[in-house]
Amino acid sequence: MDLQVKKSISALRLNFFFLGILVAGWSTRIPELKSALNLTDAQLGRCLIGSAIGAFLSSRIIGKLIKDLGTKKTFILGSCLFPLGYLTIAFGPSGFFVFLGCFFFSIGYLFMDNPMTIITQEIEAIEDRKYLSGFHGFWSIGTLFAGFFGSFLIGHVKYSYHLTGLAVISFTVLMLSSRSLAEKKVDDEATKKAKFVWKSPVGFATAILGFGMLCSISSEFGATDWSALYLRDVLGITGQLYVGAYLFFELGMVLSRLLGDKFIHKYGASKVVAFCGLTGSIAWLIGVIIGENLHDTNKAIAYITVLLGYFCAGVGVGPLFPGLITVLGQVKGIDMSMALSRALLISMAGFAGVPALIGIISDATSLTTAMLLPIALLFTAGLIGRVRR
Repeated sequence: MDLQVKKSISALRLNFFFLGILVAGWSTRIPELKSALNLTDAQLGRCLIGSAIGAFLSSRIIGKLIKDLGTKKTFILGSCLFPLGYLTIAFGPSGFFVFLGCFFFSIGYLFMDNPMTIITQEIEAIEDRKYLSGFHGFWSIGTLFAGFFGSFLIGHVKYSYHLTGLAVISFTVLMLSSRSLAEKKVDDEATKKAKFVWKSPVGFATAILGFGMLCSISSEFGATDWSALYLRDVLGITGQLYVGAYLFFELGMVLSRLLGDKFIHKYGASKVVAFCGLTGSIAWLIGVIIGENLHDTNKAIAYITVLLGYFCAGVGVGPLFPGLITVLGQVKGIDMSMALSRALLISMAGFAGVPALIGIISDATSLTTAMLLPIALLFTAGLIGRVRR
């Protein structure tokens, strides 16, 4: 293996790990943030729409940005914007600043994630093996790490100090590790020959797979962003224990993503997506239903049952996003930088759109009813995995 490829693989693993830390670091403190700013579920949901707007704007320019600057410089730009969003959330005095923080957070995330995905696919082509699901496994390990250790800070360290520390440390590590990333600029001649058009086989495939990615990421962030509030407000779990559903969900994702490359290589990405999406959603629904029905009679058993449901959901969600990206990269005649940015435009609408919608539904009905939405979307992602061209 070439030395530069080895350095890139190590840097990608480290970068995905810290991206996971940044995503999880604030998700586990959402209940405190909500209480500190006196936000209702609907108001919190509207704050999260900032991520959807940031995703929309960044997806319009990121393809051209990568062509002009290359993957490494685009990644460095994202490394600056991501912590800025964190600090805005940490010290914002109102929901509007949470909205702005989510906006910068989302742009920075896409400016890092998209280049890393393109670099990974280049390495996969060189080495003739799969890496993407395993790299996303490191992302999940980062979320698990941040969620577990962050739970010990709840009630002892203000969320603003916690988020500031994570922003400074992550910024430093990401900037240093970016030097080891392989540079890749998109071939302009190839792009001219294969210009992206929505009304074409490539455009249709991108739209379908983008919607599948929307369902995948919506179920993931619907689970993580609202898991602590679900345990606190529905099951009455307080203190550090309300992080339990988040941790079990991420533990399931770590397991399935680390094994994902092996199963995708053996069975194909479409079959893995279909099986994980369908079985994960059904197991998640069963765990939630049983847990809520046992809540009044045996709170401990109800808690454990819900945690197992979230674990199964994490196992189901884990390989979906990298699996769908793998399928997208296999489409003939595709310009991956342009197609991926458009697929992410569709998918990132679920990055905050669905968590925001959960808040609105929760205010109108109940959080129990609202949580059926991410379960249904996980099931839908599994159905898309069964589509044959």
